[in-house]
Amino acid sequence: MDWTVTEVMVKPVVTSAPGQSVKMARRQMRQAHIRHLPVLDEENLLAGIVSDRDLREARDDHLPVSEIMTRPVFVLSPDMPLRLAARIFRERRIGAMPVLDGRVLVGIVSIVDVLRVLSE
Repeated sequence: MDWTVTEVMVKPVVTSAPGQSVKMARRQMRQAHIRHLPVLDEENLLAGIVSDRDLREARDDHLPVSEIMTRPVFVLSPDMPLRLAARIFRERRIGAMPVLDGRVLVGIVSIVDVLRVLSE
């Protein structure tokens, strides 16, 4: 079967604001059992992404996530073939990518999601 990103993306997406503290982001990720947290600005547009590794390496719990987030962010479109998304994961060596429909965040896909579908 030719899967698309829409069929495997996780939604709704747990997100953070740029001013949220590292400590609060850690707590949020732990409670939601996730490893990647897209950061949305005040207009609900994607500003960056924070991984569990970013949070572990942060030296100050009170830093805002905007200080440690990755940007620019590689993103996927909902109709992208999953095989192409898998290639991007492999080539870029990243763990998750937000899914944007235009400029709107509609989901997130992690390498674990891709592997789950491909192993079925």
